[in-house]
This record gives sequence, structure tokens and C-alpha cells, in this order.
Amino acid sequence: MTSPTLRLAAIAGHLDSSQDPVSSALSTSVPPVQLNRDTLSILLDGEDQTWRKWLKQPLFKYKYNITKEEAVKLNQARFRYLAENGFRQKWSEPNDPAKYDGIQEALSYYDNALSTMGGAHVGLYSGSIRELGSEELKAKYLPLADSFELPGCFALTELGHGSNPRGIETEAHWDAKQGCYILHTPNTTAQKARTILSLIDMNPEQIYWIGAAAETAIMSVVWAQLYVPHPEDSSRWQHQGIHAFLVPLRDRATHATLPGITIRNCGMKSGLNGMDNGRIWFDHVPVPRTMCLDKYGGINEEGVYESMFQNKDQRFGGQLVNLSEGRVGLAVSSVNMAKIALTIAIRYAQTRRQFGAREFGQLETLIMDYNLHQRRLYPLLAQTYAMHFAARTIAKLKDAEKTELKEIKQFHVISSGLKSLHTWHLLDTLQATREACGGQGLKSSNRIGHMKADCDTMATYEGDNQVMLITVAKGSLPDYSPKKRSALQSFNKDKFVGQTFSDATLLSAEWQLDLFQHHVLAASLRLSTAVAKTRATSAAAAAAGSSSAPSLDSILDQHAALSQEFARAVIEHWILNELVVAERADKTGALTLVRQLHALWKMDMDANMVRRRYVDEGVQERVRDLVGATIHRVHENVDVLVGAFGVPDHLLGSIAGDWVEANGVDGDEDI
Repeated sequence: MTSPTLRLAAIAGHLDSSQDPVSSALSTSVPPVQLNRDTLSILLDGEDQTWRKWLKQPLFKYKYNITKEEAVKLNQARFRYLAENGFRQKWSEPNDPAKYDGIQEALSYYDNALSTMGGAHVGLYSGSIRELGSEELKAKYLPLADSFELPGCFALTELGHGSNPRGIETEAHWDAKQGCYILHTPNTTAQKARTILSLIDMNPEQIYWIGAAAETAIMSVVWAQLYVPHPEDSSRWQHQGIHAFLVPLRDRATHATLPGITIRNCGMKSGLNGMDNGRIWFDHVPVPRTMCLDKYGGINEEGVYESMFQNKDQRFGGQLVNLSEGRVGLAVSSVNMAKIALTIAIRYAQTRRQFGAREFGQLETLIMDYNLHQRRLYPLLAQTYAMHFAARTIAKLKDAEKTELKEIKQFHVISSGLKSLHTWHLLDTLQATREACGGQGLKSSNRIGHMKADCDTMATYEGDNQVMLITVAKGSLPDYSPKKRSALQSFNKDKFVGQTFSDATLLSAEWQLDLFQHHVLAASLRLSTAVAKTRATSAAAAAAGSSSAPSLDSILDQHAALSQEFARAVIEHWILNELVVAERADKTGALTLVRQLHALWKMDMDANMVRRRYVDEGVQERVRDLVGATIHRVHENVDVLVGAFGVPDHLLGSIAGDWVEANGVDGDEDI
């Protein structure tokens, strides 16, 4: 044999799953299963995948080799086309969230920039008017928003306060004499404007990264710290917290910016250039009293501030329901784009041959037949299934009527956590599938590389993921009282440590949920103990007059590793539980295999679960063996598992089909 042939044979020997003793020995540990594509497809999406198929229109043909200005204009035209052709129900029609959710979901399959434009305009801008505005504002502005005649944006984040909306510096002062609010961006880190001269000389704060602000938006929902005259001394201001205002940015006819408003483009980005992000400054802009989105608080007709909440944080939390809904949209979109990437990479690997034949005279081996390749992609496939059902559950909660603060809080906590874990999962999936496709994964027309650039920002917009997990930890810790944790030691002893388990037990939903729940309880105990010690130390220091008591946020930051571990544990358990709920509701057993692989892979690869030694070493090794066995069964059903995603061919990269032809003389390099 020649030297190159020997090297190929050696590589094939290392990669060949048929030579993997674990997979071979355990091939019967997980019973054979034959999945049905139609059954799985209905479990995932119901009967209707109409909208993603409908996007096969000439206007929606992918174009990659264009400038950011062309990309923005093209997406504006696409969005206007959608608005003119039933993109969503009109404001005056009966509410049909399923229709809008289905269309918005289809956009996330198609293109993240267009999906982001839809989320910003419909979910955040129109949604804020719908949820927080008066009936008069709704009647006047929502029909124009529905038709895209008055495109809008959502101006919350600032140059100095991206993931910290409570810290925004843009101000709105109630001017009783003029009977209006005065909107102003006062300093360097708030960027929303004084004048061009002061912008150059003093670089005032600006509202930053506002999607659709640079070119598209005519209106904006602007968030500002509200100050009203003190009821006992009109010479002093009383702070009422953050409120939202509906503010015109541009002249509807000429598109010129209005007096007192300065807007600049954020410039070329590493991705998502089909969305025009802008910077906004306000220089003492008058806003009529009726333009305050005052559902939870504002100046009444008598010129007096009134609110249903006395607590400013509760008031702010109620107002940000649409931001939480935006995070739900990100969770759903992340799952859909992960489906696309996995479909492309797995179908490519089912036709791409590499590293020589396993036997003389045969064709080279399909790369999807290598165990190494299966371990790269199949756990991500199972996790995508798990995250699909978690995202669908939180989407249903989004549309449910939330009347209690407890319900609003739970929705905010879970949506924040899912946004973090789902977007991280997407980025991990895009990286893995890009590598799995080799150089073809970089080619824009194959979608994965382009999606990777466009989706990178999802880890930080609508809130930095790690900051979001601090929100989860803060919101969840009170739910795990000492009483709930009191049985931890006996629970651990009785359930896990010093125990042996059959394969059937390790594969069961009950045992897996128990272990995930135990991880939550144990993590909550570690974090609450650390918080209590810090508070005791701080209280002693405060009593001695050397310091003041720290906030819970600062304590959670001080114990960031424990906070992140606890938050992740809470959301991972929630995701697994929702998958088990779906599995139990399905009488065919179609979801059992993906649930088994998803949970086993987490037990084997989650650094915190492994290092905490919840189970004995022998059990941990057996879990790893069962990962190989479930991967083997997934491989036998992978066509069905991927096909059930229902991603139309026109939304896939060319390598998901005939990749040889796509790279021929008449290929798509000019797209």
C-alpha cells in the first residue's frame, strides 16, 4: 500500500463506528425503534407548514453578494410585500396569534435579518402600542403599522446601557405649562441628541443599536426615565421610573428627521447587515401627553401622575412584557435555524464520501457513517428537539392572559433563561455544522456560514446571555426555600450515591428528571448558602459602620459561578420536563429516543453535573456507554428525524442536495 493509502486506512480505522466496541456491544441496550416522519412532523408543527413553503417567491430569492444598503432596501421591499399580502391579521380583525407566530416563524427559517426586522416592527414597536397604549393610540397607529405605512422601531438600549435597561439615562420631564413631556438625551453614555454642535463637542449619550432606526423607521417607541414635579415642592423633581413614549422620528412625506432629533447609521457590521441599526439623539423634544404609553402609569388629564403600581420595579416589569416576548421569539428562531443547519450538514454528510473505503473495491465511506461525525451532530439534533418543545411551551405562555405579578415574573424568568440557552445552542450548532461541512460550510449560498455571521449577535441582543442567567438566578432562588431543600442529603443518598442502576432505569424519563431536579436543588443550596454568608458578613460590616449592605444583584455577581450554575440547572430541568410532557402525550413513543439522548448527553458532558459526582463513577461510565447506544439508534432513524423538521428545499443550502452539481461550472458562485 502507498503511504497516502496507509494514512487513509489508519484514519478510517480510528473513525469507523463498526470498530467501536462500545457501540457494537451496546447496540441492543436501547431497543430498536422505527420512527415515522409524518407522526414526528405533526408532533413538531401540527398539520400546517404553509408559511415557510409560501416564501418561495422571486422577491425572496437569496442574494449574498450585495452591499448593506442593498440588503436593507431588499428587506424593506420584502416586508412591505408581506404586509400587503396578509403578513398578519389587521388590528381591527379578531386576534389570531397563531397566524402571526406561524408567519414570523417562517421568516426565521428564511433569513435572520428579515426576521429581526419583523420582530422589531411587529413584536416590539407595534406590540408595545398594542399592550401599553390607549385605545385612541391603538386606533390611530396600529392600522398604519400593520400596513407598514408607518414602520417603527423600539428604542431602549443605550451606548452605555445595553443589557441594563434600568440604567438608561434618557430623560422625560413633565412640563405642566406646555402640557407635554420633554424628551432629552443628556450625556455621553445615553446616545439618543442635543444638537450636531453639541454632539461633536460633548458626544452626548445615544440610544444605540436600534433596529430599523437608521433608514426604515418613521416612528419609535422610546424609553426614558420619567420625572414629574414633586407634589409638595414643584421646584424639585420626583422620579417615577422608566416609561415608554410613542415618538415620531421622521417626516412621513419627506423622510427627513424631525426637529431636535439626530439619527446616524451604526455602520457596517460583521453580520445582520440586512437590518439597519441606528443611533438616536433627542434634544429637548416635546412629546404630547397622549403619546405616553401609559397603561401602567402616566400623567392624567388633570396633570397628575397616576399608576396602578406604587413600586417602580413592578411597574417597569409590567411594561417590559413585550421584551420578554421578544426573547420568546429569539428562542423559537434559534431552534428553527438550528434545524436548518443540521438538515444541511446531515444531508451533505449522507452523500459526501471521504477517507477511503472500509473494504477493498467499495466506494469511500460516507462521512455520516463515521461514529466521530455522528457524535458531533446527533446530540445537537436531540437537543434541538428538546429545545423545540420548550420554545413552543413558552410561546403558548406568551399568548396566555397574565393577570398576576407571579405569572408575569415566571414568564420573564423562563423566557430570559430560554433565550440564553437557545441562542447559545444555535451558535454551537452553527459552529459544529460549519466544521462538519468543511470548506463548503463557509460558502454563503450553503447558508451555514452566512447564518453564523448573522446569528452571532443573538447571544447579546435582547440582553447579554450571562446577564440573563443572573436574572434567572435572582428570580428563581426564592422558589427553592430551605424546606424544599431539607431533604437533599437523604434524597442524594437514597436516589443516587452508592446505587447501581439497570440500563432501563438510566434511560427512563423518571430517573433522568429526578437527577436534573436534584441538580437544581443542590445548586440552589450552594448558592443560597453563599448568599447568606455574604449577607451576614456585610451586615456585620454595616453594623460597624464600615460599609452598606450590598444588593442581591451584586451578591449574585460576587458568586457568579454558582449563580450561572443554578440558573442553567433551572432552565435545563425546565427544558427536559417539557420534552417529557410532550413524550408522554405522544402515544407512539416517537420522542423517547431523542429524549434519552438529550438527557444522557447532558449527564455525560455537563461539567457541573459531572464534577458534582451525583452518581458513582461506574454509573457515570455506563451513562457514557448509553450515549453511544442511543447515537447508534438515532443514526438508524436520522432521515426521519431530520425530515420531520419540514424545512423546504428552497430554504436549504445547495449542498443539502446535489453538492457536486452546485459546485460545477454552472454553480451558484454569483448569488
